[in-house]
Amino acid sequence: MLAKLKTLAVAVHNDERGDMAQIVLAVALIVIPLMLMLLAFGKQIGGWFKDQNSSLTSKAKDVPNAL
Repeated sequence: MLAKLKTLAVAVHNDERGDMAQIVLAVALIVIPLMLMLLAFGKQIGGWFKDQNSSLTSKAKDVPNAL
């Protein structure tokens, strides 16, 4: 059983015909949902970053200069 699994793994690893297609598919499966989320929630995400920046800026005024 283990030997058959090993030979199958080696055969799949040695098959290089679909490597580029697999890479393109993997990248597409990551990038497309991220772009859709950015299009759907882009303004909300931008507003959140703006709020976080404002919060950090206001808190930085309260911290004394260490240097």
